[in-house]
Amino acid sequence: MKLDWSTLALQTINALVLVWLLARYLFRPVAKIMAERQTRANALISDANAAKLAAQAERDALQAEHEQLAAQRAQALAQIETDAQQQHAALLAAAQDEVSRLRTQAAAEAARERAAQAEATSAATLQFAVDIAGKLLDRLPDGVRVAAFIDGLANGVQLLSPDERAEMAADESLRLTAPRTLTANEREACATALSGAFGRRIEFSSEVDRTLIAGLELSGTHGVVRNSWRDQLEQIHSGLLPNDGRTP
Repeated sequence: MKLDWSTLALQTINALVLVWLLARYLFRPVAKIMAERQTRANALISDANAAKLAAQAERDALQAEHEQLAAQRAQALAQIETDAQQQHAALLAAAQDEVSRLRTQAAAEAARERAAQAEATSAATLQFAVDIAGKLLDRLPDGVRVAAFIDGLANGVQLLSPDERAEMAADESLRLTAPRTLTANEREACATALSGAFGRRIEFSSEVDRTLIAGLELSGTHGVVRNSWRDQLEQIHSGLLPNDGRTP
């Protein structure tokens, strides 16, 4: 077989030209189109992945927000329950305090009423005793109102401590109070008895106080000695009153 080199060369040239033409006008545009499509596909895939990631992130954020809201709701409910318990305890304590205060107030009012009733009863008793004493004294000699109490007054002076007697004896403002004006003999009898009780001669002025009913009282700057029906009735009156923790 004879090989035609010129034909082979032409065919080779034709093939090369065809390959060049195909490479220039077919393969390159197709490759470019394929590359562009691949690029667009990659972009779409990238966008899809980004959207998927964004959706996942949004879902995670919504889940976290939901969990946070649930936690806040639980915390708020717990706080509300705690506040309600505290308010309930405070209201209960306030109610108990109010009940205690009302009970104390009621007890105090009852005590005041009992004291007032006792005071009224005692005052009525005292007035009754005064009236009886006055009526009894009206039936006795007038001298009994004074003379019968002179020795008792002197005994009262002797019951003072030595210092108290000395201070009272040195007092220049001593006053002898009687239920009526003293006669000269009564005044002298008082002076004799008191001087004996003090152990020295004393000077005193005299005054009248009809509320004594009967008896005598010696008073001065440093004290007073009483021996009268008024004083004894007042002591009885004080003894009839309720103590209520106070010293009579």
